[in-house]
Amino acid sequence: MARSPMFLLLGTAIAICAGCDKGDNLGGPRQYFESNKVGSSPDYAIVKWNNPTDHVATVHGFMDDMKSCQIMADALNKDACAETGGKGCLNPFSCQPLNH
Repeated sequence: MARSPMFLLLGTAIAICAGCDKGDNLGGPRQYFESNKVGSSPDYAIVKWNNPTDHVATVHGFMDDMKSCQIMADALNKDACAETGGKGCLNPFSCQPLNH
């Protein structure tokens, strides 16, 4: 008996939604790096508006993770400023240490 495309679509939707109620895992990277430093320097998070839950990127594995993080945050801030035509540049991105 051939299965209809609708049956396959329904099966796929059920499989995808099976994990829908598990909630977010926004703190996952932060929790991992709190107890697992990568390399010899502290690892950093690029966050938006100094909000740890608005974790944009994790910076690790460089000789100086803070310096590399700041370079990336500065580039993101420059891009954000360009989006406003250079008006109201508030530098929303910053670096926060994840471990020591």
